[in-house]
Amino acid sequence: MKTVFGIDVSSRKSNVCIMVNGRKVNDYAISNDMVGFNQLLDDLKQVTNPQIIFEATGVYSRRLQAFLDMHDLRYVMMNPLEAKRKTKDDLHQNKTDKLDAMYLAKMQSEHPQRLAYVQSEEYQELMANNRIYEQASHDLITNKNRLHKAIQLTFPEIEHLLANPRGKNYWSIVLKFPHPNIVLETKEADIIDFLKSLSGIGEKRANDLAQRLIRLAKLAPKRDLEILKSIPGIAENTALRIISELGDIRRFNNPNQLNAFVGVDPQVYESGNLTAHLSISKRGTAIGRKVLYLAINQIQSAKKVGNPCHIADYYEKRKRSSETASHKKAAIASIHKLLRTIFALITNDQLYSYDIAKHNQRLLS
Repeated sequence: MKTVFGIDVSSRKSNVCIMVNGRKVNDYAISNDMVGFNQLLDDLKQVTNPQIIFEATGVYSRRLQAFLDMHDLRYVMMNPLEAKRKTKDDLHQNKTDKLDAMYLAKMQSEHPQRLAYVQSEEYQELMANNRIYEQASHDLITNKNRLHKAIQLTFPEIEHLLANPRGKNYWSIVLKFPHPNIVLETKEADIIDFLKSLSGIGEKRANDLAQRLIRLAKLAPKRDLEILKSIPGIAENTALRIISELGDIRRFNNPNQLNAFVGVDPQVYESGNLTAHLSISKRGTAIGRKVLYLAINQIQSAKKVGNPCHIADYYEKRKRSSETASHKKAAIASIHKLLRTIFALITNDQLYSYDIAKHNQRLLS
């Protein structure tokens, strides 16, 4: 007599279907805890060599798997995609957990799958620990990326302090000085003492790093914010969002690199003698492009209420140059102009002036 237990495992409960020689004799639901598993165990003990089959559903099925291993019960743990493929000839329109359990039991009754090899406890523990290690590594990378984004908001210049802004010493410094104001409010001698306490940093290097850290703190976004707010139409909220997305403008060598970072640089297609300029690359940050697009609209609105800006003039010129020119195309072209303006103002540490921009396009073009 061949008895098969088909089990459909979900988050809180499992549906069990029992088949004897290919005929269903019972089905019921159990909770995914010791009470439910012991209920299942009572039925399993009444059968000689029961065959158990269920799908691997991540953390949910692992509890059932561990319980079966603990009681030395053999089972078939199916890959969900493989189970779906093997039951494709018996597709049912109404998908329910109860029917899924029945189809698993039916599949094992008619087309027996090989029982899983139960490894020793040591190997199972190694696998479990490796999964934990993999998850911890993933979480570490995720948290480092989040921290990097946070630093772009508070103290992006600190990334220029060390050659390797990812090592243990770097993160220790970031933890101690997450904001430029903290650096400027700390005595230089105390900064040096802290740096000397880090691995591999001696007296001379600590002095050099302290001086550099103080210089970087003085270049912090506070001045960048003031510069951006000097552009007509860009208020504090938009200025902060631009800084958070672009980071430290000084790390770029020219405006073209800044365009590429944002993803508004044009794509170029070359084949033989044909060269075509396509749409923008969109390689950079979509949120950054959205913020800059918003800034162009605000600059346009500011001009209408008496706050002129050469970027608004440029936008209107692009619109007039072609009756078919869309707002989007003119706005993208104006974003180029805005980025070149931002680059020039910040790298030259000067506030925006409409007269200078209008009469000195060489600087702000």
